[in-house]
Amino acid sequence: MNVLKRIVRVMDIAVFVFTTIAIGGVFYEGMTLKWYDIVGIFVICMDYSFMPTTILHLIVDRKEKWYPVHIFSMVLIIVAIVMKIAGIAYPAITLLLWYFYLWFLCGCILVGRYVVKK
Repeated sequence: MNVLKRIVRVMDIAVFVFTTIAIGGVFYEGMTLKWYDIVGIFVICMDYSFMPTTILHLIVDRKEKWYPVHIFSMVLIIVAIVMKIAGIAYPAITLLLWYFYLWFLCGCILVGRYVVKK
């Protein structure tokens, strides 16, 4: 279990870094009104690193206070997959809210783990 906890800690940092770069890239694209391929790559890295990280959190963090938040994240992922498969349209603001949700969640986890003294 300690190995999984270490993996989750590294993945949390990776998700936070990818999310930070993706959000910065999306806003930069909005300012320059150009599309940059690297931003799409970071968005894909953000999304596809968050999914396994959430699953690992559900396995490893069963007794921690963040567990309900990870359940909520998994429900959001399942809803997004169903919407994608069903072809249900969603407004662009939904993606922006998703980015900020990931950023805030990973940031809170990292601050709680490394900044706040227990």
